[in-house]
Amino acid sequence: MTIRTHGRKESALVIILAETREHALTFDLFKENLLDVMNADLGLCVARNPREDTANPFYSHARYIWTYKEPDDWGDAFDDLQRRRGLRNDWRTLLQIRDQWLGGVRGPDEHPGSAGILLFFRLFLKDCLVRHNVLDRYDRFIVTRSDFMHRVPHVPLTLLHPDYIWIPDGEDYGGYTDRHIIAHRKDILPVLSVADRILTEPQALSTEMSHCANWNLERFIKFSFVSMGLVPRIRRFPYTMYTVRSAGGHTRWREGVYSERLGYCIKYYDEYRSYKLAALLVRQHGGWNRWQVFLFRVLRRLVESGLGRKILRLCRSVIPWYPEIT
Repeated sequence: MTIRTHGRKESALVIILAETREHALTFDLFKENLLDVMNADLGLCVARNPREDTANPFYSHARYIWTYKEPDDWGDAFDDLQRRRGLRNDWRTLLQIRDQWLGGVRGPDEHPGSAGILLFFRLFLKDCLVRHNVLDRYDRFIVTRSDFMHRVPHVPLTLLHPDYIWIPDGEDYGGYTDRHIIAHRKDILPVLSVADRILTEPQALSTEMSHCANWNLERFIKFSFVSMGLVPRIRRFPYTMYTVRSAGGHTRWREGVYSERLGYCIKYYDEYRSYKLAALLVRQHGGWNRWQVFLFRVLRRLVESGLGRKILRLCRSVIPWYPEIT
C-alpha cells in the first residue's frame, strides 16, 4: 500500500492506541477519510478486556493486532515492562508529581483520568513495532484513536513533509495534544519514548518535574519532546476530526455534550469548531492544498478571537451552503 509524496512513494500504517471505541459511529468515515486518503494499513495496539468488541470493523480491517490484558491497576503493566527490561527502579514515587498525567495507576496518590494508560501503550507499541519487525515495512506511522469522527478528508501525507513530526493544531492544554501524531519511521521510536524515563530514571525525572504541580499528559509530552530535542521538528496541520461518544458509551474522562441533531455526544467542542472550519475550506475549494493548510491556521487563530466569530457569522449569512455544515 503506497502513496506518492515528494517525488517518491511512501507506505503508511495507521495505529489505534489503547482501545477501539465507538466503531458504530466512526469506522466508515475513519476508513474513507483517513485510511483510504493515505492508502494505509491498519494496526491495533489495544487493551484486552470485556469491553473490546473484537467483531467490530477495526479488528476485521487490521493487519496487525497487538493486545495487552487489562489489569485492575495499570501500574502492574508498567511493572511488567520494567521487569522485561531488567530494571528495578521505584517509579511509583512519580505519583507524588501532580496532577493528572499518570491516571490509571493505583496508589495513595493516584491521579484521575487515563493518561498513565496512554503512556503505557506508547511503551508497549514501541516494543511491538520492534519485536515484530514492522519499522522497516512503512515510511510513516500515524498513531491515533478510534473515536475520532472524520467527516472531512485528513490532510494527505503529500502535504506533510517526512522530515517533520506532525501534530494537529489544537487541544494542547499547555503542551502538545496526545490524540494524533504522524512520524516517519526514523522518528516513531523517539516519539513513542516519552514514557521511557518513568521506568529508567524516575528519580531524576521527578526532580526535573517538581517545579510544576499541574502536570497533564499534554504538558508531559511536550516536556519529553523538549528533553529529546524533538521540538524544532514539530509542525502543525489542520485539526479536521473531533472526538465523539455514543449515549452511554465508555469513557474515563470527559463525557461530552449530547447533540440531538447529530445523535451523539461531542466530547470537545473546540475540536468540533475546528472541524467546521476545515469543512468550510474543503467544501469551498474541493480538497487540501498548501494554501488551504496555511489559510486554516490563520482562520483558526481568528476564530479564537471575537473577530473570528464575526467572520463565521458573516459566512453563515453570505455562503448559501454554510449552514448545511453540521
